[in-house]
Amino acid sequence: MLRGSVLVCALLFSAPTLWQALVDQSISVDTALVRFLIAVPVAAVLLGLVRMAMRKQPVPREPRTPSRQAPADGQ
Repeated sequence: MLRGSVLVCALLFSAPTLWQALVDQSISVDTALVRFLIAVPVAAVLLGLVRMAMRKQPVPREPRTPSRQAPADGQ
């Protein structure tokens, strides 16, 4: 499942190549699309690592110890 952030990041990675293909016409559009398709899994891995690093870790619970109750007669 692709997230929008992955596609935007891949678009940013391949923006210079897309510019060269669509505006300057110095490389073919096929080459630019292949580079974009290569950038998609790279962006997915990088953003996945960022998400994993930013995830909150659960706080470990302290082990429960049985509570001792004082005797009723005060001893």
